[in-house]
Amino acid sequence: MNNENFILKTAAKLKTILKDPFANAAKELKKIDHTLDQISKTTDRLSKADLSRLETAAFQTAGKYGKKASDYLSSLQEMYQAGYQNAEAMAELNMLAQAAGGLDPRLAKDYLAAADAAYQLKGNTEALGKVLDGQIHLASRNALSMEELAEATKISASQAALSGISIEQSAAAMGTMIAATKQSGDVIGKAWEDILMHIRQMEGELEDGAVSLRDPMQILEELSNVYASLDESDSRRTDLISAMDNADYGNQLKALLENWDLYEKMLEDYAEGGGSAMEKAMQSADGWEASVNRLGNTFAKVIHNIADSDVVTAMANHLNSLLSVMDKITSRLGSLGSIGALAGIWAGAKNTGKRRMSVRISKIFCFEYALHA
Repeated sequence: MNNENFILKTAAKLKTILKDPFANAAKELKKIDHTLDQISKTTDRLSKADLSRLETAAFQTAGKYGKKASDYLSSLQEMYQAGYQNAEAMAELNMLAQAAGGLDPRLAKDYLAAADAAYQLKGNTEALGKVLDGQIHLASRNALSMEELAEATKISASQAALSGISIEQSAAAMGTMIAATKQSGDVIGKAWEDILMHIRQMEGELEDGAVSLRDPMQILEELSNVYASLDESDSRRTDLISAMDNADYGNQLKALLENWDLYEKMLEDYAEGGGSAMEKAMQSADGWEASVNRLGNTFAKVIHNIADSDVVTAMANHLNSLLSVMDKITSRLGSLGSIGALAGIWAGAKNTGKRRMSVRISKIFCFEYALHA
């Protein structure tokens, strides 16, 4: 997204919030209530107190990353549905991936789930956090889109793990192909998956004569050395690519073999990535869009606090009792009597202080408006 479009999008969101903050806050609270209700149906481990705590945590965690509270709870719901015992920690990691990598909620979830399943991390957020750190740092140091790298990882993680390739090796290889070809993560992910499937068919003999699958990255490094030793016009270069892969992904393989030094650099970048995700996320949290989201959260939290206030509840009940009495009186007096009664109440209000009465009524009407928006 270019700067102009980003500014226009953020300005439109800010205008929406400021135009009718109470109505928007009420809509956000309704969405939060609905999601909490769905979470309670997903798992039977949560008490009412737990759900109340999650609601409070949603505002805190979402605000930390400049996201909406309802978005955090939606992520939390998905983590519960996926069977994670540490759903809250996984939901926050999802927020971190979104903020640090500029990922949309769906891609962030699928990316983390793919890495988790492929490398059997079992929801270990520390291990997944290291994956995110490494890839964020690799992407930023090489002017790559984290979105493209995440998409490629989502597609190829299973095949990479099956081929005995570490996630950092896979990230560096895909990053090299993305940088060299300027192709999308979807294309590169499928290409890497296909290349690995072909390499797995190559076998080598151990010293004792047993047959074993060779290390795929070792094979690629050897091929890169052979490829580089050949003259650019040598037809054996083309033959080597054709022998290794089908015509669909030959260009991606060629890009990797020609840029093996970049692959090795990206491996180092990945290894130096500790803390990169949080650093990027905090930079993002200082931006316009994150600030606007926090503003929306604040409005929603204020309305939430008002709605939960015992004082306001008592005021609403008092007003309801007063109106019930007025209804009984006016139903007996008729239209003329109603006018007289209302006039008497108005006069009494003036005598007891218009300012105090107007402030109370304004608060009650504000509360009622927010609830029914």
